[in-house]
Amino acid sequence: MRGPKSSLARTWYRLGTRRRLARNEFGARYWDDVDGQRVVACRRCPKFDAKRSECGVPFGSPLRKCVVAATEAHLRDTRGLRVLEIGYSRRSYGKRIIEISGGSWTGVEPMIARSQMPHIGSGGYGHAGEIPFPNDTFDRVFGNQAFEHWEEPWPGVSSPPSYRDCLVEIHRVLKPGGRLYLDAPIHLHGHEMFIAGDLTRILALFDPTLWADVTAERWRYDYAPLARYPTPASDVYRSGDAIKSYDPAMIADRQTNGSVWLLVVLAVRR
Repeated sequence: MRGPKSSLARTWYRLGTRRRLARNEFGARYWDDVDGQRVVACRRCPKFDAKRSECGVPFGSPLRKCVVAATEAHLRDTRGLRVLEIGYSRRSYGKRIIEISGGSWTGVEPMIARSQMPHIGSGGYGHAGEIPFPNDTFDRVFGNQAFEHWEEPWPGVSSPPSYRDCLVEIHRVLKPGGRLYLDAPIHLHGHEMFIAGDLTRILALFDPTLWADVTAERWRYDYAPLARYPTPASDVYRSGDAIKSYDPAMIADRQTNGSVWLLVVLAVRR
């Protein structure tokens, strides 16, 4: 996930986060349990500014604001832990949270040269299906807006790994009892199951013999009093090749009349 560009956002990104984490603002429960899934209503999100009736994250799209809030909620307790990020792009907000919390960040990214190999405490080449570290290396693994792209082709990868391959690989490098955090946009882009919002199919990816306590959170699913966030025109589904299992008319309706929201999936390695 790329870092903020404006001077206001950089100040908040670099300096403000330490103060917010120190206030223990995520100590209280901020979700409602709906049919075994957590729904994080915007009005209950720790980043919601009730006085101004707006999101308190001062930069980014509505989805990006949710990624910031969810990342802080789930990575702020990483003191003394080794944490791996899958797909950090050019900058990583999660890295900042982990470092402030006293943890060690390592990243793998498929869009950089294979010659740049990662080491503990640094970033380098790798992806969810090819993590160049030994078994049982990390206490946590996370990915911001990468989950929905895992089966897409990467430069130099002739046959992209399957979702099953990727989750087996992540399981391998996690320590027993280690925790996985993944977030992905719904009704935006990526694999068809994310465009369709098919949570049953997404959660079925997690083999119960490998993963325990698999939990889904819906951030911005209940967006009131904030505005609806329709799929941006640049991301509206256009190609018939990507959608194989769903009615294209249903996809078009959800992207036109629905609202983009953030899915967070949490799991523990058995």
